[in-house]
Amino acid sequence: MMWKSAIAITIIFMSYGISFAQSESSSFLFLLIGSGSRAAAMGEAYTAVAGDAGAPYFNPASAANMQNSEISLMHISYLTDASMEHVSAVTRSGHIRLGLGLYLGQTTDIQRRGLSPSDDPLGTFNDHNFTFAVFWARPFGDRLAIGNTLKWAYQKLDIESASAFAADLGATYTVLPEVDLGASIRNLGTRPKFVDKPFDLPRELRLGASYAPIEDSRLQGLTISGDFVIPHWGNKSNKFNLGSEYIYQDLFSLRAGYGINYDSRGFSIGGGISYRVYFFDYAYIPSKNDFNDTHRLTLRIRL
Repeated sequence: MMWKSAIAITIIFMSYGISFAQSESSSFLFLLIGSGSRAAAMGEAYTAVAGDAGAPYFNPASAANMQNSEISLMHISYLTDASMEHVSAVTRSGHIRLGLGLYLGQTTDIQRRGLSPSDDPLGTFNDHNFTFAVFWARPFGDRLAIGNTLKWAYQKLDIESASAFAADLGATYTVLPEVDLGASIRNLGTRPKFVDKPFDLPRELRLGASYAPIEDSRLQGLTISGDFVIPHWGNKSNKFNLGSEYIYQDLFSLRAGYGINYDSRGFSIGGGISYRVYFFDYAYIPSKNDFNDTHRLTLRIRL
């Protein structure tokens, strides 16, 4: 069973290269806004990191080793008049982990411009987007896990709207007790159409690794992670994510990360505090351009 699963995942990942070669311009870029302040503070180097309900957003297989059910509520404030709300939940049924995610975003007062340059806008309009996702993950033995997310996304831009169905596929593999590898393909699916013009979804292939020393080590509580991202969106240049976290006696945590080859972000920082089954996380992501900096707040509850 394990080798059959591994072969199936390899074939799926190879199909990404074919779809990339046939790709055109992308839409629905809101699907790239990650879930969870912990991941954001760690530079989104999260493909091989588990431990919270936001992790399956980057790799659905990461939920396979979660021991507790969890609910995650996140608020994002970014740009000038934009915000997003995320709700994620993970539970277990036997060996299988099940979860869902709801994502609602909006950008208000976008200026409408005509074909000719002008000092004053013709008016304003709003952008609304919504995503509903369900996912599952299952371990196969002590090392391999696979997962899958199915989602429906919708966007209304002024008076035009479009929707699409998409899927994420992922796997994790434990090389050593303290070393994990992860891989995922995100946003494979149908093409949304605005005004009779179809667009591709923002697909990406993510390859990641994480190092977390085992108990009784002097470095216990430390996590170091890295991701290599091959995107089909933006300028399609490969991205690198680096992240780190230190948890002190399960009371508070400090996190930092860096994204390489991104147009809008680079350094990120954050932290969290915990009390019994409650976890409060915060991330701050400075903007590299003239946009406003991003703040993310998350409340996680373990059940």
